[in-house]
Amino acid sequence: MIQFLPFDSSLFGYRVGKLSLEKSLPDLARVQSQAIDYELVYVMGKPGLVKMGGWPPISTRIDLVKGIRKADLELESDELDNICISEQDLSVSLSAADQHQLRELVLSSGQWSRFRQDPLLANQEYEKLYSTWWETITRQNHRVMVARKGKRLLGFITFRMLRGRAYVDLFAVEGKSQGTGIGKSLMNRVFQEVYAKGLAQVGLSTQKANERAMDFYGSAGFQPVKETLIAHWRPGNPK
Repeated sequence: MIQFLPFDSSLFGYRVGKLSLEKSLPDLARVQSQAIDYELVYVMGKPGLVKMGGWPPISTRIDLVKGIRKADLELESDELDNICISEQDLSVSLSAADQHQLRELVLSSGQWSRFRQDPLLANQEYEKLYSTWWETITRQNHRVMVARKGKRLLGFITFRMLRGRAYVDLFAVEGKSQGTGIGKSLMNRVFQEVYAKGLAQVGLSTQKANERAMDFYGSAGFQPVKETLIAHWRPGNPK
């Protein structure tokens, strides 16, 4: 029932597991017995099942998909003042300034992450996870588009091709530059690159509570396809 997560356990420094709720609640007594060995268990499933089990929810993940249309491939006009949208080559050494700015953007991309929202996670789990996520993106040569004004990075988006569809992993625009069209330009560039590879769909996930992101993705044509309620269960603490 509870699946041991070696990566999360190694990263966080304590045993972490995952309990997936598919169609019905499992034997709760058996689950409780297994949970003794864990400090943290991610409980994930349909909202009704998680609530029936009594686990305290921390967030609701929304999976969204968009079919790319020809209108999405239109090049942006010169709306963005002196801002260049380009691909970042991760195979070359980045300047110290770029490394610092990218790290700030990577961390800001997860402001609504459940690892950020959970006040009981106090072992730098959020910083560790997102830093490692960026290292994985770099190592696996995911595509990265950046918005740059002079020497300053104002935003970025990462994506990969997998099983006939593109997936956006990390996406952020610095605070002062949000609402200026940079996010739209970055996403449109992804549409163009994905379509050029012969694919016609882009998928991503966000948090339901992140209303700004939900509005942005909705206006970009993304449609929700799945809703997953996630709880952070600490077996040593009462539910």
